[in-house]
Amino acid sequence: MEVNLKKTQIMIFEKRKTKKAKPIFTLGNEKISVVQEYCYLGIKLNHNGNFSLAIKQLSEKALHALYSIRRRLNLHQLNPKSAIKIFDSIICPILLYNAEVWGVYIKNDFINWDKLPVEKVHLKFCKLYLGVGRKTSNIASRSELGKYPLIINVFKRIFKYVTHLNSLPETTISKQAFLISKDLFIKKSNSFYGKAMDIVKTLNCNRAIPDLDSLTTNLVDSCVKDTKENYQRFWRHKLENSSKLTFYTSIKKDYELETYLTTITNSNQRKRLTQLRLSNHKLMIELGRYENIPREDRICKVCQAGEIETEHHFLTSCEAYSSLRENVLNDLESDPTNETDLNEHSLSVEIMKSTDKETVIKLSKFISLCFEKRSKCLEARNADSQ
Repeated sequence: MEVNLKKTQIMIFEKRKTKKAKPIFTLGNEKISVVQEYCYLGIKLNHNGNFSLAIKQLSEKALHALYSIRRRLNLHQLNPKSAIKIFDSIICPILLYNAEVWGVYIKNDFINWDKLPVEKVHLKFCKLYLGVGRKTSNIASRSELGKYPLIINVFKRIFKYVTHLNSLPETTISKQAFLISKDLFIKKSNSFYGKAMDIVKTLNCNRAIPDLDSLTTNLVDSCVKDTKENYQRFWRHKLENSSKLTFYTSIKKDYELETYLTTITNSNQRKRLTQLRLSNHKLMIELGRYENIPREDRICKVCQAGEIETEHHFLTSCEAYSSLRENVLNDLESDPTNETDLNEHSLSVEIMKSTDKETVIKLSKFISLCFEKRSKCLEARNADSQ
């Protein structure tokens, strides 16, 4: 057998770099290089056994693919289900390549998961589609599309991989390696089996799954369902304790894809509505947050009411948009299909939750016109002050 030395390297696995002289490896008279990292079957391995390089590499590949799609296709103009299908079928497989293995070595909680490059690409897609800025809330951006964090997909892949390993004959190398990892776990040593069991405990599935040997397809589906429910509780808690998402909390009740994203065909009007819902706008309540202005001083600059320019003020009471507001209310009142009890409160809450097609379209047009008028008012005021 002839060995291609240009493609042959040696990596010594050790927890940290040592100052000891590295051993010299040769094949015949040729020296073989010793490296700190190596790409094997599409996964970049590090000498310390850490998968951070692999995760970063996969994220970069996925981001490159996402931007490539974006150059050829305006994602924002697609139906949300079509855009999600593109992400799930093209980008997600890149992000989660070999997640069955590296997934057990990540921090398996919802807070830390958002910091990983893999989920950042997922969030990038959500925000690109919605047309909101990068500082928009992560949990709000995902929930607007009804998308769960990819860590749930990772858990599902790990458990399915374990059920596959359980089904293999004991003579196979994969099954023997799995049994060795179990033996190490029993001996209180760190191993794949032990890391997978940590996930089971984190998800509170250890009563149903006392050990990985008892894992079945039905139990995997049950664990995934429970994990989604756990995330929904986490999501609701984060919403209710976020000052930034006070308005969103009042209008977002269920963790699902919002129907207005499908209903509104005008992408600019839809984006304006999304930005208002997710507090990714330039109203003073949000702008003042970044300029360190106390909340009570974030006064509306386009009217003389002296009120804080919140989303509610923008929709229901700002006198600058009174004629636009009157028009949309009259329009809705004359619509026989409209069942919303129309008043100031309903204009900022009930109508924002409406799933009626005509109501949603009229609302998005009203919001878009209000933002346009606001920009013109502020430009005129700045011009006068100069």
